[in-house]
Amino acid sequence: MTTKKKAPALPSKSAAPAAAPKAGSVAAAAASAKASAKPAGGKPTAQKPVVPSGPSAAELQLKAYENAIRLFSAAKLAEARAAFQQATSGPASQIADKARTYAEVCRRRMGGGDVKLVSAEDHFNYGVARLNARDVDEARRHLANALSLQPDADHILFTMALCCAMDGDNDGACANLKRAIDIDPRNRILARQDPEFVALAAHIPGLRSLLSPEYLY
Repeated sequence: MTTKKKAPALPSKSAAPAAAPKAGSVAAAAASAKASAKPAGGKPTAQKPVVPSGPSAAELQLKAYENAIRLFSAAKLAEARAAFQQATSGPASQIADKARTYAEVCRRRMGGGDVKLVSAEDHFNYGVARLNARDVDEARRHLANALSLQPDADHILFTMALCCAMDGDNDGACANLKRAIDIDPRNRILARQDPEFVALAAHIPGLRSLLSPEYLY
């Protein structure tokens, strides 16, 4: 026995297609979503872009100086001199001063022949170079020669103080640093910023007193 298949029902003429959302209602929905995303205080939290920070001027100066020292130790004087000259530009004055001294030593050595030391600055520059090479005896001899020519040069006294401290002459270190500070009080600040002075002052009470902010002249 066969059954008749029902014909599919035709859509009613009165049934209308679903209405598309109006533009206004879309905007309202978006605004509502934003409002619900706000924190309890009502103010949206702004997402700040993460900007990668590059090395500071002080870091670049220190990097140039360390690179110059490596070149100097390898006897690459021309390259070392260029790197030292680069290190003279930067916010750290103590690094800039040392870089200038090394650059001058490189220039003199590149000139060929023996270096003739005549002026106080000649002996000072060479003394600094020997001190950085940890040849303390030779450094002290040339710094003493420099002071004999310019006894009131505070930068020579400052370096001689460091040299004396490295040589174990605590009294000489304190006497020379005190004279340098008396001539220019800024030398106390420079000594407090110098890592070598700070390290030595930890073992020399007289230096520690001179570097202290409470020190009275």
